[in-house]
Amino acid sequence: MLAVIFWTILFSLATVISITLTGSRALISGDFTLLRTIKMILDWNFIVGASFAFLARLFFILVNNSLLKIPHLAQSSTSITMFITSVALIFVLIANYYFLGERINLTQGIGAFIILFGIFIITR
Repeated sequence: MLAVIFWTILFSLATVISITLTGSRALISGDFTLLRTIKMILDWNFIVGASFAFLARLFFILVNNSLLKIPHLAQSSTSITMFITSVALIFVLIANYYFLGERINLTQGIGAFIILFGIFIITR
């Protein structure tokens, strides 16, 4: 289970970095013409963010692989991996608050709690 936790933390970090970099208002605002899309793809925020998104996919596979080694979770490892890695959404909310100036409302806070509670139930 320690491997699952380790890979989930790395997945969450990679996801947070990816979404924070590609969620920059300077990067995503304005009309998306072909030229604007090409400029966005060549922007360092997008390139680094896409690289971290790729890493997140690798970490997802490693979480899944770690769950396959736990007999009572192996049968549903991919589904459980999807639920476990949803914890990254909570960290994305927090990062967006600090780095992108977004607000966290009560509904999002309740949703974060439900995600954590669901992960607890699924992995028991």
